[in-house]
Amino acid sequence: MTDTTETTVRSLLAAARLSPSEEEIADLVAGYAEYRAGIEMLYAVPEARYASPALVFNAAPGFADWAE
Repeated sequence: MTDTTETTVRSLLAAARLSPSEEEIADLVAGYAEYRAGIEMLYAVPEARYASPALVFNAAPGFADWAE
């Protein structure tokens, strides 16, 4: 754990207006490198950069023409 990592985690939590316990913060700091690597892997495939993930739900209603 580095001071930079802890500062980053605390800054991100503050920006998200989250206030976890010191124990939870310590766990997040310890796992930050793995979380960061996983997130960077999401952006590592240039072909998928603008593709919608499979879990996107479009709440806009579609029109079903029942007259046909």
